[in-house]
Amino acid sequence: MQKRSSEPKASGRVPTVDAPLFFLDYDGTLAPIVDDPAAAHPHPAIPALLRDLAARHPVWIVTGRDLADVETFFEQAGLLDLRLPAIGLHGTQEGVLGNGAESLASEEATQALAERRGALPPLEGVEVEDKGHAFAVHYRAAPDEGVALGALRDWTEEMPEALEAIWGKKVVELRPRGLTKGTAVRRVADRHPERTPVYLGDDTTDEDAFEALADEAEAGHAVTVRVGGGATAARYRLGGPADVARYLRRYVEEA
Repeated sequence: MQKRSSEPKASGRVPTVDAPLFFLDYDGTLAPIVDDPAAAHPHPAIPALLRDLAARHPVWIVTGRDLADVETFFEQAGLLDLRLPAIGLHGTQEGVLGNGAESLASEEATQALAERRGALPPLEGVEVEDKGHAFAVHYRAAPDEGVALGALRDWTEEMPEALEAIWGKKVVELRPRGLTKGTAVRRVADRHPERTPVYLGDDTTDEDAFEALADEAEAGHAVTVRVGGGATAARYRLGGPADVARYLRRYVEEA
């Protein structure tokens, strides 16, 4: 598939639709980006909004995190009772928050992840975020980001066929090849042909979902929204979690 990354529409409101099927990224979309991943609590307006949205429309959480990590934030926010369906590890997990998750990774990919984890070079200030069937290497706190980035690029050059490296905001993540947010969203959307997908996300792996929904978005049968800056295949853009909250509130106020 040819990438359609470009600057999206910068003016006008992001449209609402009558029968939405929400796909909501977590970090950077529902929660502000923070240096400590364990402190990424949702924007203050989000918990009440999610409760109102889930009472009216299907809502999926789509995240690069292990779903067990996201469950912690939802439990602290008093939202686990919603039992929201979710996609975790960039498409490698599917489950329900509060009810566990199923891994879709192959045994080959799982073994390759363990091998690459063991081969990671020691780098000062670099933090490894283990996610079970994936792991991320954050270099935001490295004393010399350039040195850390170079070493990590060398490390990813020896990537097994079963894996792929995804570069994000001062992080590189290894994940099983062929399982993406795009494949997950396409699978879920096909189960709900009567609904219009509405996808909001802020990072590199969300582009897979924007690509998967590109034809529908161009025809007005899906709404794809990039949160924050950067070139994107999404049709629209919002600035950050506060803007996301204002957009989602329209579905409650206009209902």
